[in-house]
Amino acid sequence: MTEQQIIVTLATKVMGWKRYQETDFWFGDNGNLFNSSFWNPMENIADAWMIVEKFKNGDPILRAKFAVLLPVLIYEIEPKDICKAAMKVVEQGGSNSEKGLRVQNHSEHLLG
Repeated sequence: MTEQQIIVTLATKVMGWKRYQETDFWFGDNGNLFNSSFWNPMENIADAWMIVEKFKNGDPILRAKFAVLLPVLIYEIEPKDICKAAMKVVEQGGSNSEKGLRVQNHSEHLLG
């Protein structure tokens, strides 16, 4: 997966943003359009921290999965670490919906 594909996956699966037609613009949390080229959680800690906030306010199961994937010492956390942890949670079935960040198939989570 390229860096841009990771960013798009994080924008849709974690942040819950929707792409505006076939443009580089997204509908953000507040419904406003913004240029996606300005959002890069792979390089910008403020953008990556938006992902942390989504997990903090989301499903407790996903929050716990996300937390254990991060470096223990806060000063060791890099934006790419946050993105990598978030992608692992997405790969395990976590996704953002109208109800917030949650496990997509809860019964699968309980079994596996």
